[in-house]
Formats: sequence, structure tokens, C-alpha cells
Amino acid sequence: NYLSSDELDTLNRIVSLYLDFAELQARSHKPMYMKDWIQKLDEFLSLSGKDLLTHAGTVSAEIAKQKADSEYDKYRKRIQYELSPVEIHFIESFEKEVMQLKK
Repeated sequence: NYLSSDELDTLNRIVSLYLDFAELQARSHKPMYMKDWIQKLDEFLSLSGKDLLTHAGTVSAEIAKQKADSEYDKYRKRIQYELSPVEIHFIESFEKEVMQLKK
């Protein structure tokens, strides 16, 4: 993920809270239409202190692609030397086997 751990944590919390709200609405059998959900989401994000995008934006597609490519390059460099869970498990298993052979 290109988000930092703090940004990802914040996003997860916002999503969890909003889904909890949706579940409460469903439990109270309150009919909600898409326009209602959009309005409630805007209200929820405003209450959370988040800025809302009220228009299509002003960044061109080319600039957006350049930004996305730049962020992906940063992400790729950051994870380049991080081991995957499979690699970590393999190394741990290998080290255990080596220790067993030394005994």
C-alpha cells in the first residue's frame, strides 16, 4: 500500500465507523437511498474534520498520472528490501532446521 501506516490506520477507522453507522441504520429498518448515503458520508467526513471534494478537481489526467507514477516509485523503493511473509517463514524454517542439524 502506498499509504503510511498512520494514514492506513486512519482510513480503516473511518471505514469501520461508517460501516457501524450503516449497520445501525439497517437494524432500525430506516430506508436509505443512495443520495441519503452520499449526504450522510459527507456529513460524517465533515464531522471527522476531513475536507470534502465538491467538484471534479483541477488536476489534469497527465499530472495525476505523473503523481501516481512518482508515488508508486517511492512505494516500490520502500518495499524493495522488505521480505514477504512467505520469505520470512522460509528463513525461520530454514534456521530451525540448521539448528536441529547442529544438535
